[in-house]
Parts: sequence; structure tokens; C-alpha cells
Amino acid sequence: MDHFYFTLKGQISLGFLKKSNFTGSYREMRYNLFIKDDKLMAATYPQPYCWECTPEEQKTYQSFEVSAEGLDAAVAWLNESYENIFSGKQ
Repeated sequence: MDHFYFTLKGQISLGFLKKSNFTGSYREMRYNLFIKDDKLMAATYPQPYCWECTPEEQKTYQSFEVSAEGLDAAVAWLNESYENIFSGKQ
């Protein structure tokens, strides 16, 4: 991937993720970042429904280390997921 579709710099911190999920969307892709079992988890799922109403089989997960580097890697994975799965649905 040559570029990022979006970045979360300045919008999210590890301190926030230790207390709450961070959800958002980019065009047709929705995403969720959260910490579970000492791992930073990133998940993507299609619109139009919220996280709780989207069937589990429509969600894709990836885990990362809980660190600034892990958060950067999670955002990079979200961008790759958008490019590989969602970009053709515009």
C-alpha cells in the first residue's frame, strides 16, 4: 500500500483504549479498536449497522501489541483492510 486513506493521529491514545473502545468509520468500512487480554485488537465490519448489531461472521479481527507502535500498526492494518476489502464498494 502506497498511502494511508486515514490516520488517527491525535484522535486516540492508549490511555483511552485502556478504558473504552474506539469506533469509527471510513466510507463503507466501520472499525473498532479495543484492548482485550493484554492485546490491542482492531476489527473491521461493513456498514450500515453498529458493532453490536453486526453479525460476528461479518467482522474481521487482528491483534497487536499494546504500544504506540502497535497502535500505528493497527491503523496501518485498518488502511490495508479498507484497500483490500472495502475500496471497491464505493
